[in-house]
Amino acid sequence: MATLDRIPKSVITQVPIFEADTAMTKVLPAVHKNPAVLINNKGEFYGIVDFRSVHRESKSLKMNKNTPVLKYAVKVPKIMHTTSLDDAVFYFYRSRRNALPYLDEDKVVGVLDRFTLMKMLLSTDSIKDMKCSDIMTSPALGIDSKASIAQASSAMADRNVNRLLVLDNGKLAGLITRHDLISKMTVIDERYPDMKSRRYSPSNITIESIMEKSPVSIDAKDDVRNAVRNFVNRSISSLVVTSNGVPSGILTISDVLAALIAKRKTFENRIIISGIDRDTYEYEYEIKEQSNAFIEKVEKFRKVNINYIAINVKKLKNSRYEINARASIERYGMVEVRLTDFMLDRTFAKVLETLMEAIKKKKDKLEKKKYERVESV
Repeated sequence: MATLDRIPKSVITQVPIFEADTAMTKVLPAVHKNPAVLINNKGEFYGIVDFRSVHRESKSLKMNKNTPVLKYAVKVPKIMHTTSLDDAVFYFYRSRRNALPYLDEDKVVGVLDRFTLMKMLLSTDSIKDMKCSDIMTSPALGIDSKASIAQASSAMADRNVNRLLVLDNGKLAGLITRHDLISKMTVIDERYPDMKSRRYSPSNITIESIMEKSPVSIDAKDDVRNAVRNFVNRSISSLVVTSNGVPSGILTISDVLAALIAKRKTFENRIIISGIDRDTYEYEYEIKEQSNAFIEKVEKFRKVNINYIAINVKKLKNSRYEINARASIERYGMVEVRLTDFMLDRTFAKVLETLMEAIKKKKDKLEKKKYERVESV
């Protein structure tokens, strides 16, 4: 099993270190320039701050200049020279971070970023025998180019996604990501006083002014290794997947990580669960058992093969739970459902029921298209 001690020190990214009481506005420029920054609390390493933690903690697109950076810091798994490549893939997927701290002789010396991990996976030939259509997220969510930044931010939050296709008269015009919103609109009042005016508010700026125009795309039939090369060479985290020139989904680094985790597991462990904490860990075994039973039922009665199911559990306020389930179906791509309800077990039961129906609909739809194409020849 490959281990990270084979990585030369030169590939570990050196990033700034800040004390916990540093004002966030002084840290933000470094967050813009680095995959993450390290935070010390009373001389000891505490955690990291990146765009994701800034977005989760910010209640608006303005930032209080006096807020200490500790409020935004998150604790994440540490990478060490004994960490296996498989474990590193799992840590990155579960934490959903762009970088993780690298521990050397009991001291955090920098971070390992996702692009370095992708390079390692390519060099060890860990990614093979996968097509983009097998692991992409489909269908991709779209938004009109004339929509405001505030509307885009709200849509991402409501659907728990990090990117949206931008459409102009129904045609692909660009791509907008959560990173774009944060980097463009998380501002410091003193540095950008004109942003206080109504003219420059998020409700009055259209996404076409900050979107990525002509986003990089890849064909659905292409090898996933080519997608990863695009990620690494272009320093991007997502690709628009097209079928016959028409957008059919989005492929992200997280999709690749999830597929690799599932690929290395046995039948009984084709379940990837994240978000379980001390309040919900008692349900983890039950979720695994129900998910395995679900896989058997789907494969027997729906005549499809499930590569894996990724389940994310999120505890909300007022004792509510949000569960997102993504199933990778052989030949039919990705199917995703998200539900919110009271009681974790009841919510998960509804998720499986909805997922079953979604798989049936997608299979029927694709089989119908296939039949129609055959008939028209």
